[in-house]
Formats: sequence, structure tokens, C-alpha cells
Amino acid sequence: MSVDQTTEAVARGVLEEVREDRLVLAIAHTDYRLHLVPTVPAARLQPHLGKRVKGTIHARALRIHPAAGGGRFIEPVWGTPRIVAGKVLSADPGTKEAVIDLTVPFVVRTMEEQVFEGILEPGRLVNFYVETGATFTPVEGMRE
Repeated sequence: MSVDQTTEAVARGVLEEVREDRLVLAIAHTDYRLHLVPTVPAARLQPHLGKRVKGTIHARALRIHPAAGGGRFIEPVWGTPRIVAGKVLSADPGTKEAVIDLTVPFVVRTMEEQVFEGILEPGRLVNFYVETGATFTPVEGMRE
């Protein structure tokens, strides 16, 4: 799966803070303030401070588990994503990646030994821990 940045993998939010090592993305209609690592220089993001932006959030998951119920959430609400739950939108065992809706979509790289069959199938609810260092990559024309 090559993630198409014009579809389901695009996250939208307001850029509240920008530093070289961290940005804060506020997710509309929620209390979420996600602390992410920018993949571009802060100077490129500064003009978008306080404005709506779009891009992809990439994270590395520890083992992903199926969930029998629940919803979509990111913990903590303010800070670096650590514990998450959501719905699988798409998955590719070949690249070991999945797009998971956790209130906003995350492109998730899985562990090599992650089982996809029966777990990472579109529509399935899952939960997992996220390694520190989730990133934000702006898409072309990042302004809404």
C-alpha cells in the first residue's frame, strides 16, 4: 500500500505550536492536542501557525490487538500519543503498514511479526501502544 495523501490517510487540524523538535496539532471538535515531530523544518510551518492544516501522521505501533468493542481514542488527550484505539481503514501486510482512524487517521508501521489476518482488516476495531516519536508530514497545499 502506498499511502495516497489525498485520501483516507490525511489528518486535519489547527497548528497551535511549532518548534524544531515538536509541533502541536489541535483536532477540530475535540480536546485533542497532539504533540508530534515535524518532518519538515519549523520555518516551513511557521506561516501556518494558528491556521488549519492537513498532513499525514506516521507512527510505529507495538503489537496491535483486536478489540471487541469501544471506540476511537488517543491517550493522553494533550501530549505525545501513547495508547490508542480505533478502526482499521486499510492495511498492507507487504509494507507492514495500516491506516487506522483514531479520531484522526494515523499511518501506522507495525512490528515485523504483526499478524494481519483477522486483526488488521478494514472495519476492524483495534488498540495498541504507540512508540514515542509520531511524526507529522504536511501534504502539498497543506492549508485547508
